[in-house]
Amino acid sequence: MKLIWKLIVAVWKLIVEFFILIVGGSIFIVFFIVGVFYTLCKHIMKGDYNISKQLLPIIRSMTLALDGLACSGSGELLNDVLRIKGRIRYGKWYKTISAITGLIMIYEKDTWFRRFLDKVLGKNHCTEAISEEDKFYYKYN
Repeated sequence: MKLIWKLIVAVWKLIVEFFILIVGGSIFIVFFIVGVFYTLCKHIMKGDYNISKQLLPIIRSMTLALDGLACSGSGELLNDVLRIKGRIRYGKWYKTISAITGLIMIYEKDTWFRRFLDKVLGKNHCTEAISEEDKFYYKYN
């Protein structure tokens, strides 16, 4: 009976999350499209449109959102393939794959994946991707 109740609760939480995804996601997409269009029109009409101020932050935020999605979706895969056993693990939606890879290198072990990312994305990319908060947290905990 206890197992059935846990299953019911888990399914209910999943339904609620899907509802939030559909409703919230729709609202967020509308805000995104309207906001980008508004910013573009506003700054073109003022004659001060600056790609690095208006467009690049939008692209960067989309990249970080996709990185978090990839980290949460492939967390178990990366942990298993790279044989990650320590306290720092892939799978958090609010972390980037590169930052987790850099933290694993600093506090646990180096991996072929870190060397690959640094080769493809730039020297020291994984260690530079670590936020100041994460550096502090893992240094003192």
